[in-house]
Amino acid sequence: MKNYLLVMRSIDVCSGIVVAALLSLPTHAQDVPIFPPPATPPVVRAVRAQGPVTIDGRLDEAAWRAAPVIRNFRQVEPNQSQAARPDTYVRIVFDERNLYVGAFCPDSLGRTGLRAPDMRRDFDYFEHDLFGVAFDAFRTQRNATAFQTNPYGAQRDLQAFDDNLYDREWDALWKVRTTRTDSGWVCEMQLPWATLRYPSGGKSNPADSTGWFVNFNRIARRQNQISGFPGYPRAYSTYRMGYVAELRGLQPPPASANIRVAPYVVVQNDRRREADDQPMTSETKVKVGGDLKWALNPHAVLDLTVNTDFAQADADRQVINLRRFNVFFPERRQFFLENAGLFAPSTPLFQPFFSRTIGLGDNGLPLPLTGGARYTDRTVGRGIGGLYVRQKEDDFAGGQNPAHFGVGRYLKNYGKQNNVGLLVTSRYDEAGQGRASGQNTTFTVDGLIRPSQPLTVQYLLSGSLDRGPGGEGLAGYVQASYSTNQFFISTSHSLISARYRPAMGFVARQDLIYHNPYGYLIWRPSWKPKFIRSIEPDFSADIYQGASDGRFQEGVFSMSPVFFLLQNGGSVYVKLEHNRQNLPVDFDPVGILIAKGSYRYNRIEARFATDPSSKLYFRATGSSGGYYNGTLRRADGSLRYSASAHAALSLDGEYNALRGVGIEKANQEAWLLGPELRLALNPRAQLTAFYQYSSAARLARWNVRASWEFQPLSYVYLVFNELANNQLDSRQQQTIGKVSYIKQF
Repeated sequence: MKNYLLVMRSIDVCSGIVVAALLSLPTHAQDVPIFPPPATPPVVRAVRAQGPVTIDGRLDEAAWRAAPVIRNFRQVEPNQSQAARPDTYVRIVFDERNLYVGAFCPDSLGRTGLRAPDMRRDFDYFEHDLFGVAFDAFRTQRNATAFQTNPYGAQRDLQAFDDNLYDREWDALWKVRTTRTDSGWVCEMQLPWATLRYPSGGKSNPADSTGWFVNFNRIARRQNQISGFPGYPRAYSTYRMGYVAELRGLQPPPASANIRVAPYVVVQNDRRREADDQPMTSETKVKVGGDLKWALNPHAVLDLTVNTDFAQADADRQVINLRRFNVFFPERRQFFLENAGLFAPSTPLFQPFFSRTIGLGDNGLPLPLTGGARYTDRTVGRGIGGLYVRQKEDDFAGGQNPAHFGVGRYLKNYGKQNNVGLLVTSRYDEAGQGRASGQNTTFTVDGLIRPSQPLTVQYLLSGSLDRGPGGEGLAGYVQASYSTNQFFISTSHSLISARYRPAMGFVARQDLIYHNPYGYLIWRPSWKPKFIRSIEPDFSADIYQGASDGRFQEGVFSMSPVFFLLQNGGSVYVKLEHNRQNLPVDFDPVGILIAKGSYRYNRIEARFATDPSSKLYFRATGSSGGYYNGTLRRADGSLRYSASAHAALSLDGEYNALRGVGIEKANQEAWLLGPELRLALNPRAQLTAFYQYSSAARLARWNVRASWEFQPLSYVYLVFNELANNQLDSRQQQTIGKVSYIKQF
């Protein structure tokens, strides 16, 4: 307890210093304040296309020439509210089937000045030249549906809620083509009315006083300039939908039900060898299934899946874990990614619902699914969701009994930007294979409060209940954050009881209380060198206590007195870190046994990253210092060469050297190496191959995936996976061919 009080006292002192520094900073020309949303949004207009529109990235039809031009974009970065240089020119037209958005994005160097390291769908937002549009058809000023592209026509789409939750893996049915010229680049988007969600009630009149809310954003990556229309403060994102224009003149067809059917067929060959003295077995199977998406009305969607397959999903990357926390692997399967923002309230240390508990074993290998259903219904005032999936029996993955997974969700919006929600999960495992049936249920209340634009408060309280005595547990979380153009500060607190067990969720560590004050300055003094965009020193404290006894377990206090964001998007920082550890039990990272007890040590870390949009990108991080009773030197980095958007070769690596660690004061090295190759004929025909080897686990992994999108969201996949355990000489291989086809009615 004494250690805990000392650490908390040091946090209070340092926090006070940082706050005092914030208050004493002089005002500079670049330290502009956050401006409020416009009281009356500016008006932009769409016109009906008088003739056909061909999606070829040229904007040369008469329909485009007749449309009014939207211009006068304002900078977000680096000089908030100043006129964007270059400007961007946008037109919007429509017909009975589609809404069209066209944009000309000038660049003084023409095609040679454009930046696009790859053509991946949902590419990295900050690495590319980009144009995007975000719609709020229901005029909530809370939620956004965004469509974005780069100069090569790669697609990026997402749904955003309160500029707080982002469903980046949502893939909509739409089309875009681009051209690159000597004066910049042009994009032409085709957004089917069936893809968009908007209120019912008949056609609009061009003279109506109301319309959809919309905003536009652009990244001119060579200058690292972010701009938007009508513009928004740099403390927020383009999805803060209070900063919008009003789009008038639309005459969409009456909103009606539409159905999307997506059948698939898979041919899969599995080869396995469990040990070096066993033969390789082989099995080939054919699998047929599919998905159905039915838009019951403009705000309600029913998804059905039968004989579900995720053969095309990216494989998990290996990690070296030197901390006493379970590793969180993100969800990569499309059925569970869509509408994840509604179903999965989350915190840094636990999630009541985590979809990877469905259809994946503890070893990360897939488990067969019979099928499932998902229902979502979002209106201005509330969101409703329901999910059910049945998992089949599987003898290979440790003897898995059939299981049923159910989730219910209700989210109520109130005020301008507040909400409160209820989440219920239930997992039922059938009896069999010598095991009794099991039932696990969780109940969660969560919410967001935003009393002003800079201040956001989030909270979550969850309880779990297992069938039988002693299965009750609680977990809670609260965070308050304040964001301005000059600083960001937050404090968050979590509690996870020893018996909190969400069988459909994720828990990093049980029996824990966690405190995390964090903050950083955003300082742009007039005397800084031109190659530096901002100086952003930060501080953070991670304090862990036992929930059952209140005893201090772990404290990590860090600060970065040197933290520079560069004008080209690179960064440089130096971090100082003080660690205090009270291990309640023995700890065994990478095969070294560390005895329970008290430890104190310091570490220093430095990082340098170049412009992530350039052809040659390099990032390196190195740290050195204590590690429990010994020392740890660590280095990790990434090197990528993008000859063009069509080809990129990268190498990621990590090296750890432990010296004098543990009961035996052992020396050990643990490293991870992962080269990756990306090839793209265009955004619709791509090949990705990566290899990883971990010396700590002695595991080698191959993943090779070729994909051809022969029409929007319809694919042909060829996939090869291999996982080799060099310690056991076991090997698992998969060769997969899959064809999926989407038909919209």
